[in-house]
Amino acid sequence: MLGFPDFLIFLGYVFTFLSALFCVVYGIIHWGSGSEEKYGDYKEEIRWEKEEIELIEKLP
Repeated sequence: MLGFPDFLIFLGYVFTFLSALFCVVYGIIHWGSGSEEKYGDYKEEIRWEKEEIELIEKLP
């Protein structure tokens, strides 16, 4: 069996190759997904910034 002394060592090599292949395919499929920014994502941050500015203006 290709010079491998044990079947489990052979399986280790096979699963390593398959996991690397899976990672490449997964990365290609999901390339750029989730990078769309929406206005709703920033509403909370804008509100926090306004509150922070108001608090700073109230300081003596």
